[in-house]
Formats: sequence, structure tokens, C-alpha cells
Amino acid sequence: MALETQYPITLLTKIAGVSRSAYYRYKNKPKPITIGIEELILFIYKKSGQRQGYRSITNSLRNHYRLIVNKKKVLRIMQENGIQSKIRNKRKPKAENATLKENILNRDFASDTPYKKLVTDITYIPTRRQMVYLCIIQDLFNNEPVAWTVSHQQDKSLSVETIKQLSQKCSLKDALIHSDQGVHYTNKAYVSLLEELSITQSMSRKGNCWDNACAESFFGHFKNETIHLMKQKPENLKEVVDMVQDYMVYYIHDRPQRKLGGLTPSLYKQQLNMV
Repeated sequence: MALETQYPITLLTKIAGVSRSAYYRYKNKPKPITIGIEELILFIYKKSGQRQGYRSITNSLRNHYRLIVNKKKVLRIMQENGIQSKIRNKRKPKAENATLKENILNRDFASDTPYKKLVTDITYIPTRRQMVYLCIIQDLFNNEPVAWTVSHQQDKSLSVETIKQLSQKCSLKDALIHSDQGVHYTNKAYVSLLEELSITQSMSRKGNCWDNACAESFFGHFKNETIHLMKQKPENLKEVVDMVQDYMVYYIHDRPQRKLGGLTPSLYKQQLNMV
């Protein structure tokens, strides 16, 4: 192999009477394994600092040693030797008493009456100090955000407090409110409150953001027209609260919408004598 550092590979292969491709195939050919599979598994495991599990070791055998070994065999060998990955498996938290509802809204985002078809959702806003969360309720009649809550805690009270806020503003009897299947909308406190207020609950299908497209669209506009225009992240919760309040006033009273015929949400409501 020392010759290849002194002479061109083309010359050496020509003298040897072999092609360049044959030379590189020989050079890159895996070295023969002189130890057993069990010893090799233990070696990979120790080398990883006891981090790798049977799936990762199976991949290492294939990628680094060109050995195709069934992952079940690797698992059995590890169990026989009393070893396993020291990295704790992530466990998805189970929702307590989660209540799921059918998709009654079914992407019918049109409404001819205020406060009868509502959508709600939660987004996060990073600040320089902590993560802040914004929950909104949007009226599909004129796309107006009719209630919102900003908090540094992403607990179940976020959705409950936003509903309570809106219920003090207007009657929600026989209204329909749509959300995703997040824990904020499937927990007992939220579901019970909606039943108490005679509100019909609707939910998106699992993993389908388009079922709640209006709320997603609102958050997109909000972030593009506030956070993405800032040179740095908001400093803290108070700055986010002020920013959200200013944007809501702008969105409701000063931002024309094509869907509303070029009117703002407040003007659209006024023109239809729905103040």
C-alpha cells in the first residue's frame, strides 16, 4: 500500500493488470471478522458507553462490519448477557380521562351568525426568558379573535380560562366550537364547562391540521406580522401580552380581509348590523 503514496493509482493498476474499480473494491473490502457475533455485540455495546440498544447494535453490525444479523438474535444475546441500553425510553404521557369528539365542523368554515361557529387553538411564543403560550377563540362569522389568553404555563387552565372569558362577553348556548385533540380540549374540566354552557364540541381528526385551518392561518398571520418582524425575541411575558393586545386591535379594526370583501372584521359586522 506504500506505493500508492509514491505513484499514481492509474500507473500501478496498469502494471498490475487490474482495473481501477477492481483495486478500489479490494481496498474497501471489509476486513474479515475474527471474533464471534456475541463478542462483537459486547464490544459495540461497551464502545458506545452502554448507550446502544439492540436496534442500534444491529445497524452497527450491518454498517460497520457488513454483517446481517436478525435484531431478535441481537436482543437475545444482550438479554443472555444481562445488558441493555442505559438511555431511558421516552414515554408518551397518557391523557387522564380524555374525551374525544367527532369532527362535526368537517371543514365547513362558513357562518352567517356571530358566535355560532368558533374555532380555538394554542400556539407557543419563545421569549428571551421563557416560553409563552397563546390560546385564542376565533369567530368564523368574520374571522374575529373574540377571546384570548396569554400565559407562561401550558396547563389545562389555558383553554378553560379562554372559554370563561368569552362566556362573560356573550351567550354561547347552542354554539359549536372546534379544536384539535390536544389535552387542553379533551380534559374533564374543559369538556364539562362546554356542556354546562350548552356548547357543542367538535374535534379535528388525529394529526390533521387542515381540519382547523382557520386557527392555523390566524397564527401564521400573527407570527409573520409580529414576531418575524422583530430583530430579537420578546423579552418576557409582559412584552408578549402587550404585543398580542396591539395585534388583536390591529387585526380586528385595521386589517382588511379578502374573505370579508376587503373589510375588516369589525366593519364587516357593523355593515350587517351585527354590532
